[in-house]
Amino acid sequence: MKTSTKFLILFLSAAILFTAAGCQQEEIMAEVNGEQITRKQLDERLLIFTFFMEDYSDSLETDEDFKTFIESSLLNSMIQARLVKQEIQTLDLEIDEEAAEQYYQEELEEIKLEFFQSEDQFQNRIKELKLSEDILKEMIHESFLVNLLYEHVVAGISQQDARDYFEENQDIFLEPGFVRVSHILVEMEEEAEKVIERLEQGEDFEEVSKDVSLDEPMDFVIYQVDHHYDPTFTEAAFALEVGNISEPVETPFGWHVIKLHEKEESKYFSYEEVEEDAMALKKEEVFTEYFMALMEEADIKNYLEDH
Repeated sequence: MKTSTKFLILFLSAAILFTAAGCQQEEIMAEVNGEQITRKQLDERLLIFTFFMEDYSDSLETDEDFKTFIESSLLNSMIQARLVKQEIQTLDLEIDEEAAEQYYQEELEEIKLEFFQSEDQFQNRIKELKLSEDILKEMIHESFLVNLLYEHVVAGISQQDARDYFEENQDIFLEPGFVRVSHILVEMEEEAEKVIERLEQGEDFEEVSKDVSLDEPMDFVIYQVDHHYDPTFTEAAFALEVGNISEPVETPFGWHVIKLHEKEESKYFSYEEVEEDAMALKKEEVFTEYFMALMEEADIKNYLEDH
């Protein structure tokens, strides 16, 4: 499992100085089992967010609600990253420094390709923000640690576990059926009946549509799992056979005459067809449960939420 760059960006960390009793102290934003996350660390991660998402720079300065949302998201990801690091130490998992460095270099290249047009643009952006590349490296290292813990947690998952997951979650492995239809929309049922008469007399569906339809003549696809269309319309469309037209169908938009051009029934994939997906989803389920248990058992104080 290789964490994507977008996932990395969500794993960010911060600290502002405040005056108390005549001396400066770092504001503590969160504690994870006694380990502190400071405002400085959170501000550094906010800087990384700006580094990647330059278009949002103005919003961070002018929209307080947006800034609060981003800071909260970054702090939560930092809390999770700190928890991962602690769990790796508890489990005494070995960190391969050579592999970690290779991961950093590969991820860095992906970042440059995804967010920057050239190496010069990347370097200029770092200089512009006065961003230490060490902070970027720390963030990527956190992602490496997530992968390390993930691989440890899911190491014991077998093919039988994946097959059992497949059997218990059949609807996930369903290719939904669809229809490709066109329709003629009119205001009154009597108009729809006249449309059907014209079609039965041999007039072309598209020409009649151009003549009377309130909607633009076109064909479109509806999937059985698609809830964007009126359910009465969808049900009538799926009840047709290819080439047939419907009786008048009423929806809140008016009266429809539907023509079915193409139809595919729903299909359940076999385990052999989705074996890799079943294994990946089972691993995701196991790791998510494991990590949620860690979160519940941890002593986490998020002071940003209290502000």
